[in-house]
Amino acid sequence: METFYRILEYINYFFIGVASIGFVFQVIYILFFWLKPRHFPKAKTMRKFGIIIAAHNEEQVIGHTVSHILNNINYPRDRYDLFVVAHNCTDRTVEEARKAGAEVLILEDRDPSHAMEAYPVARGVQELLTRGGYDIMVRFDADNLPHPDYLAKMNDAFESGVQIARGFEASTNLEQNAWTKVSGTYYIRDSRIASNFRERAHLDSMLTGAGLTCSMEILEKCGGWDAFETSEDVDFTFKRLMEGYRVHYVADAILYEDQPSTFKDNYARLTRMGNGLNTIFWKKGWSFLAHFFTTGRFSFIDLFMQVFFIPVALVCCLWFPAYYIFYCIIHMVNAFGPEFMGSFITSQESITSLIELGYLVLYIVAVYYIGYAVQTWLAVLLSKKALGLKTLKGCYAGIFLSPAFMVVWAICISIGIVTRAGWKKVNRNPVATESGPKEKKE
Repeated sequence: METFYRILEYINYFFIGVASIGFVFQVIYILFFWLKPRHFPKAKTMRKFGIIIAAHNEEQVIGHTVSHILNNINYPRDRYDLFVVAHNCTDRTVEEARKAGAEVLILEDRDPSHAMEAYPVARGVQELLTRGGYDIMVRFDADNLPHPDYLAKMNDAFESGVQIARGFEASTNLEQNAWTKVSGTYYIRDSRIASNFRERAHLDSMLTGAGLTCSMEILEKCGGWDAFETSEDVDFTFKRLMEGYRVHYVADAILYEDQPSTFKDNYARLTRMGNGLNTIFWKKGWSFLAHFFTTGRFSFIDLFMQVFFIPVALVCCLWFPAYYIFYCIIHMVNAFGPEFMGSFITSQESITSLIELGYLVLYIVAVYYIGYAVQTWLAVLLSKKALGLKTLKGCYAGIFLSPAFMVVWAICISIGIVTRAGWKKVNRNPVATESGPKEKKE
């Protein structure tokens, strides 16, 4: 019994150490919250953008998104074109996109269930390369509403030498309900705290599908879009970093996206994310980490830890509950029943162990809660002016619930690891709130 108990104890210490490493980065981000965002000088040359929107049954929002981009952007209209790639659509996505003014490319697979976003993105990039004349590709999702200055701010960055970038992710429906508040503040925290630290510390950011921006020169060298994992944005990030490119964060390029407003839609998004990131971790994670030792580039460790958090989430959801339930049961039985562990742990020692565990759990929960809530509060507070928020009143639920959301995040990610999650239709919320993009300036 003692040998079995000690083996489990040592395994638990190992997993505690593994899980703790990832949280070290969260502490670093909080310590450097005061770093101001980087602002790129205004460009003298207006480069030409090719905008791609991958759409799979998006009739609820595609018309509004296309109309916004074509009529509400502070950038010369002849310096950007918009292509909607309709992938296996069975609704009115094509009709709504064309009615709003977009050029639509129809992509149909022989297998209608094959709906990975990478394929319509690849089709859009191929179209840009074939037509020629484009300097920069921007990828938006069907529910994305870029700030009127989005293209101008990205143009400033690229004119300053940036070749691959992501922007600040905000929400069109931040104040809709508790789910949108907590999901929206999650992305604000990731942008203002984590991504801002990376940019100021000369590290690289992880690209997301919303607002992914890349020079056509790089895409031409790659032979087009070459990232076909489920999480194609992360796959693209890894490939470009291993080729020696930088991935920047452009704080002034703000992109508003629709946040899931129900548990069902959050679940669909997070399980798909978990499935895709877990695949990338096991396929490319360790070779990505190895690049740190050959290049000395700290970004490889930083971004490795982001995907390493995926299997860690599974450990946290499976191992820790199972171990501590077992731990409590055997110590309670030993303390108040027959001393079957008496040879190496007395009943009094079991009582002491249970009390110490209780205090430890309270301490960890308090530190965890305060750490995430404070970090989220700082992110929203520091982004208030940039996002045009008049008050934080509508964000408090997201701030206070952010630690609980991370628990839901871990559980959904874990389910995604052990299930097959595809590109599923989610309910959209087409009405933007006060936190959405402002109207075009005259």
